[in-house]
Amino acid sequence: MSSQTPLMNQYLRVKREYPDAILLFRLGDFYEMFYDDAKTASEILGIALTSRDRSKKNPVPLCGVPFHSAESHISKLLASGKKVAVCEQMGDPKQARGIVDRKVVRVLTPGVVLDSENLEGKSNNFLACVAEEERSFGLSFCDISTGEFRTSFFHSREDLLSELAHVDPKEILVPDQDTDSPWLKSLLDSTPRALVTGVDSWKWELERCAETLKDGFAVLTLEATEIEKRPGCVLACGVLFDYLRETQRDFLPQIEFPRYYDTVDYMKIDEWTARNLEIRSSTDGSVKHSLLGVMDETRSPMGARLLRRFMSYPLLDVEEIRKRQEAAAELLENLSAREDLTEALRHVGDLERLIHRIETPSARPRDLASLRDSSFYMEKLRDAMWDLRSEALVSLRDRMDDFRDLRSYLEGALVETPPVFAREGGIIKEGFSPELDRLRKIQSDGRKWISELEGRERERTGIANLKIGYNRVFGYYIEVTNSKLSLVPEDYSRRQTLAGSERFISPELKEYEEQILTAAERIAELEASLFEGVRARAAAEAKRIKAAAAVVAETDVFCSMGEIASRYGYCRPEFVSNPTVELRDSRHPVVERISLEKGFVPNDITLDSEGDRFMIITGPNMSGKSTLIRQVALISLMAQMGSFVPARAARLGAVDRIFSRVGASDNLTAGRSTFMVEMVETAHILQNATPRSLVILDEIGRGTSTFDGMSIAWAVSEYLYDLGPLTLFATHYHELSNLADVKPGIANSNVSVKEEGGEILFLRKLLPGATSHSYGIQVARLAGVPPKVLASARKVLFSLEKLKASLSQSMLGGQLLLFDEEAGKESEAAYRKEELLAEDLATLDPMNMTPMEALEKLVELSEKAKK
Repeated sequence: MSSQTPLMNQYLRVKREYPDAILLFRLGDFYEMFYDDAKTASEILGIALTSRDRSKKNPVPLCGVPFHSAESHISKLLASGKKVAVCEQMGDPKQARGIVDRKVVRVLTPGVVLDSENLEGKSNNFLACVAEEERSFGLSFCDISTGEFRTSFFHSREDLLSELAHVDPKEILVPDQDTDSPWLKSLLDSTPRALVTGVDSWKWELERCAETLKDGFAVLTLEATEIEKRPGCVLACGVLFDYLRETQRDFLPQIEFPRYYDTVDYMKIDEWTARNLEIRSSTDGSVKHSLLGVMDETRSPMGARLLRRFMSYPLLDVEEIRKRQEAAAELLENLSAREDLTEALRHVGDLERLIHRIETPSARPRDLASLRDSSFYMEKLRDAMWDLRSEALVSLRDRMDDFRDLRSYLEGALVETPPVFAREGGIIKEGFSPELDRLRKIQSDGRKWISELEGRERERTGIANLKIGYNRVFGYYIEVTNSKLSLVPEDYSRRQTLAGSERFISPELKEYEEQILTAAERIAELEASLFEGVRARAAAEAKRIKAAAAVVAETDVFCSMGEIASRYGYCRPEFVSNPTVELRDSRHPVVERISLEKGFVPNDITLDSEGDRFMIITGPNMSGKSTLIRQVALISLMAQMGSFVPARAARLGAVDRIFSRVGASDNLTAGRSTFMVEMVETAHILQNATPRSLVILDEIGRGTSTFDGMSIAWAVSEYLYDLGPLTLFATHYHELSNLADVKPGIANSNVSVKEEGGEILFLRKLLPGATSHSYGIQVARLAGVPPKVLASARKVLFSLEKLKASLSQSMLGGQLLLFDEEAGKESEAAYRKEELLAEDLATLDPMNMTPMEALEKLVELSEKAKK
């Protein structure tokens, strides 16, 4: 330390306090970064890496960014998962004795971002915190850009991880001793984009967290709150709020008291189902071809975020669903109101985030201008809703605040288009401050005043060639040639002597000089003070503005629902009390958009808890089985959001959960194969489904040998049948269709295919009854497999199907006997023999065998079967 300069000693002292953050150290008009911070930042930002004290043996790595463009650079650092500590100069360097004082004014992390440049408008930027308390878990999450602060409690780690996947936080706080724990790996799998931050273990003390909340929200006790009896929630909320205060300091906006919510009030959608159904993002990570992507016709960022929340938390309360339906229905039918609302919504700024920036010193002039302009369109929104009659829309209209008083004030205070930054000046409108107007007039009228003074002085003194000028050394002066010095009046004071003239200053010019030279400085000071007053006046209306933002968001979502229902021919689903799915001409909401040119084939589906509640769907690959079962799940979700759905008619019962086991992909990084992933997801369904759930299964058991897979698929079907959820099971195991013969309530259906001259045409229509054809070789031909291979495959298939028919009939008989406990015991030995044969059969690769090799293998298996 002693060998460093005072400035570098100061830097190192600050850096020691923030070892895990990139420190932006203010030096004049730049933020400088040193040592490893400089190396890291220069690579991320793509800026030059230089060095300080280059002549010394060990020069210090250095890079920097201009302070006026720092936000864009901070955004890149945060996007790369870095924390950023901003260290400002706390005084005027010109007035400082020695080194100017500096301190960190805020710490920015991926989960703690307030500036709009660093945020995605259509989604929240949540900071989450997880606390474990007696084998249960408290979860809290907060978006400081909107003030939203919520908390919940979970009895299982699995439910916690599913909820975290819905929340999709950018950063998660955990106890520092947990950062290397096994369960953290599961957490990271659920939220792969989140930064995990360890918080000192001593901060996870219940009493300390309770005091933090009482102090931060100015309440004497937590007894009247819903979190008081949930210690996990108190811990999670207390630690999170403490982290916000530590990182944001004077920049922390008003945060709402944490609101408790219970996931039992909503349809549950686990992380696997959300991913399999591509609800909020498609398999490539984009929103475009997801359910959210096709449903989002919102016009404001607030509406987009609320729509995402509606999708993550579908309702169970049918009455609340019907209120949303009525609002969407009225806006579907009233085109004029919908168009007027949509047009006004386009012009409303992000009120939630605007007011939260306005509450802090980071507010900018254009934030206030956006609030002013938005308030104009709030009045138009209310006018457009005047004749609407649905309960939800009437309530929204009555709560709509047009802020006429605030708008009038802001219109008088701000210029039409203020600058981006307050330091640029030119923010305050003429007429708002008489003193500011006077100073501006002095500044703008300087030349005119000088010209007028020059004329008056020539007339007063009789010196025709008298001139008034200015230079940086002597300031303003009156210049008189030597030949006219006798005419100089007594009130002139000499300033400078030149070879052919003298320069003077008069009392009037001196007074004006003092005014004009200080006017710019006074304008900057006064305008900054006035701007702060305007900001404070707007911030005082935060409660009104936040309430208005909620109204705008909900109005926007209902307009979006009405728009997509009108544009794509959706229907209003009818809700009944018992678990039911009755759809007429239903379509997949995403696939039908992609298939607009080819046309989408609609289908009827019926499931009823009192009738056929389990449907086995057979058909070849590419026939549309997966699309069909997915569309049923997505339609159920849309309906419980309160939306209309893609069908001619729909009759549904609210389901408590949707489970989806469709598709599979190797999770090699987690040490899980395709089949293991499949079985983990299947086990989750079997352990958590209820009679009021909807389960869709696609090709269970295909990741293992044929008979292992068939056995598992059969057993899973029986288990779910006994449990009672509405179930759609798409399978290539045609043998499962025999379950319909012995289990009332199981129905067989097939997705139709037309075969002509060896060619197949996928009709994609769901028909009653089972099918026994897979058309695998025909699909292989469509995929471009060479004709020689296809011909060989047909010969092998012919031979193998003979053996399979024999084994399958025998195996099927054994499985049917298993339904009878005594008969099952008698068949156990025979089944083991058949299982061994099946294992041998499963090892065959017909596509890589010659017809002769296949025949030889068939003879071998036949001999084994006879023994």
